[in-house]
Amino acid sequence: MFSRSACTFAVRRLFVPLAALGVVAGCTATRPPVAHTVPATAPCRTLVNDTPGARALQPAFAWHQADDASVAAHAAACATVGPAVVAAFDGADPFSAPVRPTDVVIVSWNVRVGGGDLVGLIAALRAGAFTRGEPVRHFVLLVQEAFRSGDDVPDRLPEGVEVPARIAPRPLRGERVDVLAAARAAGLHVFYVPSMRNGGDPRLPAEDRGNAILSTLPLSDPAAIELPYGRQRRVAAAATITGVDEAGRAWRVRVVSAHLDATAGPRALWLFSSGLRERQAAHLRAALDGDLPTVLGVDLNTWAGGTREPAVRVLRQAFPDSDVTVGATFRFGWVLDYVFTRLPDEWGARVVVLDDRFGSDHHPVVARLRANGDS
Repeated sequence: MFSRSACTFAVRRLFVPLAALGVVAGCTATRPPVAHTVPATAPCRTLVNDTPGARALQPAFAWHQADDASVAAHAAACATVGPAVVAAFDGADPFSAPVRPTDVVIVSWNVRVGGGDLVGLIAALRAGAFTRGEPVRHFVLLVQEAFRSGDDVPDRLPEGVEVPARIAPRPLRGERVDVLAAARAAGLHVFYVPSMRNGGDPRLPAEDRGNAILSTLPLSDPAAIELPYGRQRRVAAAATITGVDEAGRAWRVRVVSAHLDATAGPRALWLFSSGLRERQAAHLRAALDGDLPTVLGVDLNTWAGGTREPAVRVLRQAFPDSDVTVGATFRFGWVLDYVFTRLPDEWGARVVVLDDRFGSDHHPVVARLRANGDS
């Protein structure tokens, strides 16, 4: 490992152009929080199911703990965020007419903590902007860097706990809209799991940020999956969508939104962070093991090697149907965002990267489920 002085020297001598672009973040990373004991019943490990403006739900909620080495750091960071939320806002169908899994469009997108226009993307999706003019009725959004504000976020931080800097980009139009407000405006089902605090300035409204799933179809079996701790706390969100096709056949697909670490910690250069991401990917793969059809939308933060990074290889072993060569999703031709699929033999998926970023710094990745043999 590098000392802080050695790290600084290496950045200045070897990676100055990248540092100027904000890529080398390891040397200025937030330190892991000091250990605090957080009981399993603490708000950050619970689920809110009676959000105002939404139907009260009673889903079973599963929590997958990270590896033993990460427990203390997760507990400390967990104390700075609010609970997970599951909701079905007015307009979200409690039951759906017959729908085939191949009618569902799935979008994975890092929305840059409110910089991306979720409401605008949803409107474009429904209008058929990404499906050759064919309006989309059923879709799932797998969102990374979603944010939530409001009374559910603690207004005070535990003493001695450092939190990530606030990210609050100015949207292309209007004000930043948190993920629950976006789901409410679009009349969707939503499951949100905070990973970390979004800044600690007591003069600003309290916010947390994490991963979310928004869907036109009901969400069941919500689960939070803590990942091995690196520079910041990371928790994936998983749920299941279900339907019945015209022939009366029931089907289920698990959908997952995840976001891996950008760096390996305050003493490591970004170039050497792929080992941490490999461990996080392996932990995620283990939590998603099984034969349930699954679609994973994830920002892997594969700065060091793109599709050649170990994290990609680890996930492709568990999701052999995946196409990871669909194109760049970030500036400078970098490939950071992926959709991994594990589907029945009779299903497939066509994956494309959208040209429009809708105000985010990431391009959305769109997966259209299809029956094998269809064009």
